[in-house]
Amino acid sequence: MAHRRIHGEMPRVIHPLVDIVRDDHPFVVIQKSAQIGLTELLVNLGLWACDTRLARRGHVLFLMPTQNQMDDFTQARFDTAIQDSAHLRRRMQPEPPRRKGADRKRLKRIGDGYLFLRGADSIRQIASVDADLVLLDEFDQMSEEVLTLARKRIASSLGGRIVIASTPRLPDLGIHALYQQSDQRRYYLTCDACAVEQPLTWAENVDRDRACIVCRSCRAPLDTLKAGRWVAETPGNAGIRGYQLSRLYSPWCDIRSMLEASRRNTPAELQEFHNSDLGEAFAPAGGKLSPHLIDGNRREYDLADYAGQPCDMGVDVGSVLHVVIREHVPADAGTDAEPRLWFAAELPNFEALTALLQRFSVRQVVVDALPEQHAAQAFVRAHAPSAWVAYYSRYEGTHEWRHDSLPQVHADRSALLDTLFAAFHARERPLPRDARTVGGRFRDGLGEYYRELCALTRSFSQDRQENWGLRWTDGGKPDHYAHAEAYCLLASQRVLVKLIID
Repeated sequence: MAHRRIHGEMPRVIHPLVDIVRDDHPFVVIQKSAQIGLTELLVNLGLWACDTRLARRGHVLFLMPTQNQMDDFTQARFDTAIQDSAHLRRRMQPEPPRRKGADRKRLKRIGDGYLFLRGADSIRQIASVDADLVLLDEFDQMSEEVLTLARKRIASSLGGRIVIASTPRLPDLGIHALYQQSDQRRYYLTCDACAVEQPLTWAENVDRDRACIVCRSCRAPLDTLKAGRWVAETPGNAGIRGYQLSRLYSPWCDIRSMLEASRRNTPAELQEFHNSDLGEAFAPAGGKLSPHLIDGNRREYDLADYAGQPCDMGVDVGSVLHVVIREHVPADAGTDAEPRLWFAAELPNFEALTALLQRFSVRQVVVDALPEQHAAQAFVRAHAPSAWVAYYSRYEGTHEWRHDSLPQVHADRSALLDTLFAAFHARERPLPRDARTVGGRFRDGLGEYYRELCALTRSFSQDRQENWGLRWTDGGKPDHYAHAEAYCLLASQRVLVKLIID
């Protein structure tokens, strides 16, 4: 911190982070929000450990989720930090401009210490390093075995330390699970007006009307940049030193933007707000539909009332085609306009599907690409540019529309189903008055459409990289109409990206 310069000036570091970085406990975990300056401080800590020969060697292993991330990060942060500091340039071995060998993207020598820069996706590269300090950034994006390997990396050190930092995701997993096992420190500030000492929370310290941070007791504006103190709320858990820090303590905190984010109502958006803005683990409610919840979307109309309005179509492909058609609602439509359901049924083949396009004035249709990929692609080619083939192949919370040789959309399955089910919970997917009979095979008071919407449940599961997360599972029950509804929702959103693509 004494030798770093950013654009010629010393970096701005808030008081809570100064205390954290000076903590010499052998096992420190930091559950934090995004954009509070912690990553830059971890860079400082790694450089300092090398420069001062921490534990008599000064060997540092810095881990990020992937090697590609680490390589980019090295150039943007570590190389810049060294070039901006005359002291660190002198400590490089050999000194620039003759540096070769140890001054690489993944290995740097500073004084007598070595800085190993690795991605957690390469177990082999991690296993070959002996370290005195291991820094893990964005731990919740790493596999479970990385922590075990990190512990082994410091086994030969005279004073090994591990520091783990991450924005949390889900309760009782990743950084949140480690924080729960720690002494759970929170940063307390004292109000200048009434002398009440308190940690900052969204519910108790944010005045929504004034858009400012206030004392939870007297409601006077609170100086969040003054020095406070860390208080351990479970001091008996001394084996792990745990810190939790939200953006409310940051000089870059924008309360108005946070208020706007807090009002968003899709599960994905709420989770992003709690994770990235508040530094809290969060599992959205409403992970399953019930017949009663679906009933809340029923309106006083019949399918026979359709009168030629433009529509959007979604098609789930299997042994038969499950088709959902809803009325298209333009962006400039009034508040009374609703995406009413006008058709939901099974069709035997794509020839039967073609007849529906004109019958329901379909403006956009999104068709499941698998398992009948050739048939789906042939249909889309025949009806482009109004037809798109869909793949569940993204995991970034967004959907990517491509033209390439064939109109196609690559969708984030979890995010799309989150948005769809949130709309049902909010009663924003209108259904006819006799919706319980839709889809045929009526039994026990429900048709197939209702049963298949109720099949999906959001639950904890692992992906192919063994990362835990909330994902939608069908429990072995048919869920075709749920996916047809999801594709129909994508079709209705096509207009939002039309200008960007075209």
